[in-house]
This record gives sequence, structure tokens and C-alpha cells, in this order.
Amino acid sequence: MVEDNKHIDLIIARYIAGEATEQEITLLNQWLSESEVNRKYFGDIQFVYQKAVTSHTVNKVDVDKAWGRVHQQMKKKTVQPEPTAKTVTFHIPVWLRVAAVLVIVSGISFGLYRFYTSTLLYPTEMVAAASKDSVVTKSLTDSSTVALNKNSKVTYAKNYGKKERRLKLEGEAFFDVKHIDDKPFIVEAEGTLIEDIGTSFNIKAVDTDTIVEVFVKSGEVIFFTKDNKGISLTAGEMGIYNKNTRTFTRIASPDVNATAYVNKVFLFQNVRLADVVQQLNMVYGTNIRFGNEQLKDCTISVKFENEDIALILSIISETLELTVTKDTDGYIINGDACKKE
Repeated sequence: MVEDNKHIDLIIARYIAGEATEQEITLLNQWLSESEVNRKYFGDIQFVYQKAVTSHTVNKVDVDKAWGRVHQQMKKKTVQPEPTAKTVTFHIPVWLRVAAVLVIVSGISFGLYRFYTSTLLYPTEMVAAASKDSVVTKSLTDSSTVALNKNSKVTYAKNYGKKERRLKLEGEAFFDVKHIDDKPFIVEAEGTLIEDIGTSFNIKAVDTDTIVEVFVKSGEVIFFTKDNKGISLTAGEMGIYNKNTRTFTRIASPDVNATAYVNKVFLFQNVRLADVVQQLNMVYGTNIRFGNEQLKDCTISVKFENEDIALILSIISETLELTVTKDTDGYIINGDACKKE
């Protein structure tokens, strides 16, 4: 890693001096595109160098003197003393002069690099709540609550609640936030940030997914990243962040059952039975299958409020005139294909 940093610093020096080759420029552009940290690091070095070379009273002279001293040391090691004075020409490439300036500011630039890296990494964390095979609800010290979907985790810094309330989410969770004006509530999830403005909202941020979803049940949130101001979302809206394209999209009519895993409240309005079964399997952890594949295209409009899965399937079967059989693996739905209206 250290050698890689030295290599990129050398390329940056040559680029700033205007002596970088096309290949070096290509490598630099690739490195810059890898992360926001790299872009900030480059920008800060460029800024410090520009300040250095525009200072006529200090930096330009100091660089020349520094290279002069280096030159003298090299002469002592490689050139034997001559009985008479002799002029020795020692050409210092511009990019090496830039490198000298970079050496002078290396402590600053390294500190800045570590600062920006540390802001992307999370501070010392404590596990606030974690779930495995069931939904877990946790009350936080500020009276806010979080409901974690299966296989999810929320962590926070040790100083949570002192100046700000900042958490990190892995997986999916529903937050019911107690708003405090001088202590913003911010959730970090898969490179995105969600800040509440008196809100209850759901975040789905799975590391293997290409998108991050935020659904606002009440209030308002700001959904953004460190280099993108993002979008604001109000009650009933969903925002999606594409991790590949780094773009935000607003969905005005999202799935109303996005938070069903929290309270098991479902509202299906003319929804395909295949989609109904998929959501029931996810929330209840069941294995509902179709004995007749044509039944997947049946549609149903119905509402369930924290009902037992057996009762839900009974209502569905009676509504659509189907049969439901329980076996050791779960449930099987059978019957004739639904009539087209």
C-alpha cells in the first residue's frame, strides 16, 4: 500500500508539472475514478502545491535551496575535489521540483487523506441491535426505535447522542425517530446517508444488492451521499440509489407493503397471487408453492392486519375458490386457473 501511494504521488507530481505521459494520465484518471477519497486527496495536493508555487517569498526559493543542498550532497559522494573551480550543470526537471514541494506538504496531504478516509469509515462502533432468523425491535437511548428485518444489524458510535445520533445499517430496518433539533439523526447504509426531519422510514441496504431503498412512512428525510446532494423524500415516497450509476430516483407510488415485516399489515389491491405469495414467504418465513403454475396470474384485493399465516391462506383460498394443503415443507396452493374478467 505504501509503495502504491508513492507511485501515485509521483504521477500526481508529473501531472501537476505538465510532464505526465498519456499512460500516466490514464492511470491517474483511473485512480481518481475509484473513490471520492482519491479525488479529495488529489484536490488537496493540487491546492497546497498551487499555494506553494504562488508564494514568491518562501516556497520557490526554498525548493531551489533544498535541491541545491541535495546537489551538494550528491557531488560529495560522486565527484572528487578538483584543484580548480569547475562549473557543473545539474538540470532539475520541473516534475522533480513539484515532487520536492509534495515532500514538503506530504505530512499535510497524508493527514488529509487519513481524515477523508476516516470520515468514510465508521467511528468505533457498538452493536445497537442485530437479528438473524426473526425481526428484532430495539429502543434506542433517545427514545427512537428501530425494527430490524432478518439478518440485519445496526451499530452506532460510542458517543451516540452527544452531538449527533449517527448509526450504520447493514440489511433492512424501520426507524421511528424522535426528532431533536440540535442532534440530527443520520443513518449510513451502503455508502448512502439518510437524515431524518421528524420521521419514520424504512431502509433496505443489502451489500449484495445494486440499489439502496428508502421508504418514508411519515415526515421527511434527506437521502444523499458524500458527493451527491441527493433527494428529499416525504411521506408515501420511496427513493432508490443505484450503487453502479451513483444516481438517485424518486418513486411516487411505491409498494405500500414495504414495512409489512414490522407489523404484518398487508394491503393488496388487484395484485398477482405470485407477488402476494412472495411477500408472505418473506415476512412469515414460510414456503408457499403453487401446484398449478397458472394460479400465479390470479389477482386479489384484500387487507390483512397481523393475522396468522394459516388464516391468511384460508381467506385467499375461499376468495379465489382454491385449495390450500399443508405439508412438511410448507403450503401448496391448488385449483383451476382463475377466470379472466
